Amino acid sequence: MNINHGKTEKKNIWNLFSGKEKRNIFIYMLGIMLYKFGLEAFNGSIVSLATNRYDRDALHSGSTARTFEKVGLLVGVNQACQCIGSILIAPLIKRWSTRTVLSISIFLFALFTALLMIIDAVTGGKIKPKNLHPMYEHSYSYYGNYPTNLIIPIYCLTGIAYGMVELIRRIIPQDIVGSDEEKLK
Repeated sequence: MNINHGKTEKKNIWNLFSGKEKRNIFIYMLGIMLYKFGLEAFNGSIVSLATNRYDRDALHSGSTARTFEKVGLLVGVNQACQCIGSILIAPLIKRWSTRTVLSISIFLFALFTALLMIIDAVTGGKIKPKNLHPMYEHSYSYYGNYPTNLIIPIYCLTGIAYGMVELIRRIIPQDIVGSDEEKLK
């Protein structure tokens, strides 16, 4: 196979797009990259928060830590809710435009993410001080005073929104370029 033939073919495909379509593709790619970065940071921080809080709860109550059972439940329920979010997409995009459903899904994801931070702040939580010198290894005095299991339904709701966005992400390229099979390659 000729290497230059492959480059020429890619260049020819790129030339099929209008200026507006190229701009929309760029905006779509940038938006998805930022969303995925935020999502991965969020998922990591939720698992870390839950791990620390469940450890702290066990330490304060003097009971055996079952942290990884609870974190496993948290992650499993989130993934199940992602499936539910994916299933919800079909009836929603029949009723409203893909763009509207995507916007609402991302807004709901942001709202549920902010909800956890608001609950933490309202119940006495603070940003971890830079000069914190813990009295013992598992000192998380800067966390808010709310039941740790409250993280589960909030993370579940973010899973529904995430499942919706992930499925829509696969639909949008067709919305940008239409049903032109050559462009969808």
